Amino acid sequence: MTTFSFSQSNDNFTYLCTVSDNKESEYYFYIEKVNYNSKEVWIKKIEPEKTVKNKKGKYIKTGGKEILQFMSINCSEYEFDVKQTISYDRNGNVIKNDTSQNYGNKVVPGSVMAGIFEGVCSE
Repeated sequence: MTTFSFSQSNDNFTYLCTVSDNKESEYYFYIEKVNYNSKEVWIKKIEPEKTVKNKKGKYIKTGGKEILQFMSINCSEYEFDVKQTISYDRNGNVIKNDTSQNYGNKVVPGSVMAGIFEGVCSE
């Protein structure tokens, strides 16, 4: 289940949605640049930190990861290009910085990316 809202903010990012999976991940966006029919944006995914009991019966913290993706969204063609993905651990340390680029991705109807398009392209 996905909840959409456009009022909250996280730094300069605008709240987009919460995906109700086992992590309750929140999505935010920040529009960096607007071209004729596309927008260059940062998408932020925040996975909340949770305390769970492990197999040995001890309580441990999991999650708390944050992922930032820089992408170009073509609102008229319903396509997007991923230009960079940066993953952070719960302490804010970079654990992965992927600069390999992925072009010409089509948006799957009903997906989280479709919700991202709805929010970004309506701005």
